[in-house]
Amino acid sequence: MSENALQLVYEQREKQVEQALQAYQKAQQCLFECRQQSQNLQQYRRQYITQLSEKGSQGLSISALGKYQQFIVQIDQGLTKQQQAVVKLEYDVHAAKKQWLDSQVSCKAMAMLLEKKALQKAKAADRKEQQLLDEFATFQFFQKRSSI
Repeated sequence: MSENALQLVYEQREKQVEQALQAYQKAQQCLFECRQQSQNLQQYRRQYITQLSEKGSQGLSISALGKYQQFIVQIDQGLTKQQQAVVKLEYDVHAAKKQWLDSQVSCKAMAMLLEKKALQKAKAADRKEQQLLDEFATFQFFQKRSSI
């Protein structure tokens, strides 16, 4: 594979690392927001139960009590869905992190390959230069011998 092609692949890998990092950060943000929503819903449930308790101590009709209980059940169902969403998002964050780390490894491997190729090219250039210097020195040596 030519050096230019390797360089293009390396640049693509760098872009993949950046995209994977952005996806990971976005997944973390979504998880954070979902956890916040879950906490807010739990707090709302506690407040609603406190309100029910206060009104219950003053006396509530059966129908009002039923409506409160029905609403609490709906809140609980919402909490369950929210907790399921948190679990899914935790999985998504883990997968995004793994993708980001894997893309970093791939990018570093490509960087090492490019560095190895550059070293090989530099060694070949050094050998060529040394060969030219040796030929020049040999030429000068014979030039001096023939002039004597």
